[in-house]
Amino acid sequence: MPAVSALEWDIIDARVSAAKDRYQLSGLSLAFLYLVLEQYFPDRSSDYPEMIVDGGNDLGVDAIEILEREDRAEVLIFQSKHRTSLNSTDRTINDNEVLKIGSFLHALFDKEERLSKTGNLQLTEAVLRIWQLHRNGVICRYRVILCSNGKGLSPSAKTILESTLRSMFNVDYEVYGPAEMMRDIGATGRERETGKLQVIGREAFERTDGDIRGVIASVDARSFVEMIQTPDKRSIKRHLFDENLRIFLGANGGYNSNIIQTAVSDDSHLFWYLNNGITITCKEYAYNKSHANPVIRIEDFQIVNGAQTSHSLLEAYKRSPEAFENVVLMVRVYATARSDITERVAVATNSQARIQARDLMANHPILKKLEIAFHDQGYFFERKRNMHVDRDPRKRIDALKLGQILLSFHLGEPDRAKADSDTIFGERFNAIFHESYVIEDLCRLVEVYRLIEEMREAHLSKQRDAIEPTGEHQYLVYGHWFVLYAARLILTQKDRRLPTGDDARRLVLEALTLVSNACANVKSAAQYQLFRSSKTKARIIAEIEGRQLSLFDL
Repeated sequence: MPAVSALEWDIIDARVSAAKDRYQLSGLSLAFLYLVLEQYFPDRSSDYPEMIVDGGNDLGVDAIEILEREDRAEVLIFQSKHRTSLNSTDRTINDNEVLKIGSFLHALFDKEERLSKTGNLQLTEAVLRIWQLHRNGVICRYRVILCSNGKGLSPSAKTILESTLRSMFNVDYEVYGPAEMMRDIGATGRERETGKLQVIGREAFERTDGDIRGVIASVDARSFVEMIQTPDKRSIKRHLFDENLRIFLGANGGYNSNIIQTAVSDDSHLFWYLNNGITITCKEYAYNKSHANPVIRIEDFQIVNGAQTSHSLLEAYKRSPEAFENVVLMVRVYATARSDITERVAVATNSQARIQARDLMANHPILKKLEIAFHDQGYFFERKRNMHVDRDPRKRIDALKLGQILLSFHLGEPDRAKADSDTIFGERFNAIFHESYVIEDLCRLVEVYRLIEEMREAHLSKQRDAIEPTGEHQYLVYGHWFVLYAARLILTQKDRRLPTGDDARRLVLEALTLVSNACANVKSAAQYQLFRSSKTKARIIAEIEGRQLSLFDL
């Protein structure tokens, strides 16, 4: 029997086809992988080509993302299997596929030289980065994510995989299948969850103000973990964080070691005092106020603040469930039918975070003005992610992408466009978004960048069947922001305005040649590192000015 219903197949298949058109991809298999990456890394579509290693000599791995956080890192390794028809969804992920993953992991941890000589640029870059992290003493956690629009692991494959991973430090896995995708592919389709929280004693305080009521309670942390974990108890239900303004840290930031340590330590009873707690909004909640140790039942809820705490508590519980007997968590539950109050609660409880999310700036006057100005030019500017999802992809302009374009082109910081993109809606916001731009020039700039993206995608499509990454176009994979920067230098030198049509394409090719010439003789083996360094800008400037810059390792 098929692994999914006909209705579920239609929904997922339509989403895959839409992803194929949206990213102008060559096939549905790759589009499925892109769709999966959208669920794990929203707002990072320009990074997907760097994550994807699928192609020649990929060693059974389809994508790798490395999330670095000071003294730790999380490495996500994806293997994707796309089924082409409803009837074929009964096929499982077989023994051979998990054996490939096991072989890759053994080679990675044993630092086998063959991994650096596969000819697969993105795979080599990822491996070299991981090895460098190990040399720097960074503790890495690994998660293998097996993706399929059909059935998951066969029983024998599951046995092989778990046996393989048992001997490896800090390696876990999850299966991301049709059920998980249906859960995640849109807030409008998310499940309406009902949860239960166990109150400690009579530690619950309630108040009501018109159309909103709330309760603040001390709850048994075990009941919270049970409420948010997936049925296999391996990860968190990500759809519970749809309205959390900050990117879900379980996918994009890893764990907080301090939270975990407190929860599993001999001082676990101090957790209530040392943690800010969780904020939940819901449609309704109820509990018996006259009883000690009541259970709060919450309906159709969202966790709007506390993603990092949630993920870290689950990890701590997996490591030491017995230590949770004394862990008490403070939870705020607000019930209201008004969406504006829910949004204001989400903003207020997240606004003190060190790095603000783009959503906190979504209603800023300059972004609203840009939306109107772009609309008059036939474009749809997305202040909020996917707010014009039903429009022509070529006419949609994402706010984060525009910020990266402006940071690269107008501010001359292509290295920061990728590495420090979080600052675009933080301390760099006013420098990037202002009213001094001419809207026609912004439209031309967006189209020039789209030419770069098209060339990048075309190169990646050809590269997947190539043995070695050669030629100028290889620098598009990691250096696309620098190509845009080089285009600005060329225009400045020639005192020209941003061109359109064939002239724009010639400009992009000239900029690519400039970047290639500037970087061709650099001794550094890692393009990932090369295009995160401001020194690369100096090389490009020296190249356009005709000077010879001394070659040194970055």
